[in-house]
Amino acid sequence: MEFEINGNTYRASKLSVFDQLKVSRKLLPLMAGMMADFNGVRDVSQGGNIYEALEKVLPKVADALADMSDEDTRAIINPCLSVVARQNGNVWSPVFTSGELMFDDINLMHMLQIVGRVVGDSLGNFLPAPPDSGTVGHPPAA
Repeated sequence: MEFEINGNTYRASKLSVFDQLKVSRKLLPLMAGMMADFNGVRDVSQGGNIYEALEKVLPKVADALADMSDEDTRAIINPCLSVVARQNGNVWSPVFTSGELMFDDINLMHMLQIVGRVVGDSLGNFLPAPPDSGTVGHPPAA
């Protein structure tokens, strides 16, 4: 998947199944308490853009991350950043190596947007649906 943030083009591959498990174990409790804030994600099933929806909730995710332990935060952010490269001329350079960001112009909000896109791409079909959504033609499960 390729995307642009702040005029820079990024390319992300999917998380490995083991990293998906690690990230989902840390994110699901966080997201369970924020489901009311994810109403915009419901619009994705009706042609909306998941990345725009995620960008709307990223500030709230940032607040929730601030309350997490450093270890839990690294368990989410590090695997997500490790699958991302940034176009640098004709070359794709990793954005995260040996626990360090490789580009000084990536600020906190840019980093969280990158992580959000990786999470959306790698875990989008695994994350819980908003509370009142159901499959088209099927009511929500009782």
